[in-house]
Amino acid sequence: MENCHIPVKFSNKGVLKKKFIRRKPKEKSYRIWLKTIFMKKLALKLLVLPLLTVFTLSSCKKNDDMQNSPAMKSKTFMYEFNTGQAGSGTAYKGNHANSLSAQLRLEELSSGKTKVTVTLMNTMDGKNYPVHSHDAADAASTPNGTPYNEVPNADVLVGIVKGNGGTAMYSQESSMSFDDLTTKYAGYFVVHDPTQAMSTKDLTTFLIVGSFAR
Repeated sequence: MENCHIPVKFSNKGVLKKKFIRRKPKEKSYRIWLKTIFMKKLALKLLVLPLLTVFTLSSCKKNDDMQNSPAMKSKTFMYEFNTGQAGSGTAYKGNHANSLSAQLRLEELSSGKTKVTVTLMNTMDGKNYPVHSHDAADAASTPNGTPYNEVPNADVLVGIVKGNGGTAMYSQESSMSFDDLTTKYAGYFVVHDPTQAMSTKDLTTFLIVGSFAR
């Protein structure tokens, strides 16, 4: 029998070279791979679509609620220094400068209550200004013949404005509705003098007095 010689290539170092061939994936495996990629993309779309729908509906509902909800109302009332507007003999008597003025602002709240803000202009630095609302009353029925109850109504306004030499503010929530305060409530807005003992019966000690929210 004759010897059969098969040519074999060696490297420079005498090691047999192996020739690697990159084989193409089989057709069946390739189809499975494509199908897997397609299913992953489809699953991602199915996951994202509901989220986009929820977000869109939520945004639309928020916009609808904003359009359908009534706008909150507000009003501002200005008060000048007490020069006797409440009647003869009621003008302020004291040492406080008559440059003081006041602003009363009412803001309707979604809770049905009202935010009441008092702003005093030209205050004295370091002085505390009591600000009150006194319910209107028949003078014939009050102890000192005042046209209001001397005990202030804390459900409307009772507070202290801390003077700073300029503009100072105080805010609180009133349990009454905006409409009730601006149309039904009968009372007096009063700013007391911080330079003398507070009196609820002597109107000449009031720096500012006037109908509440009118």
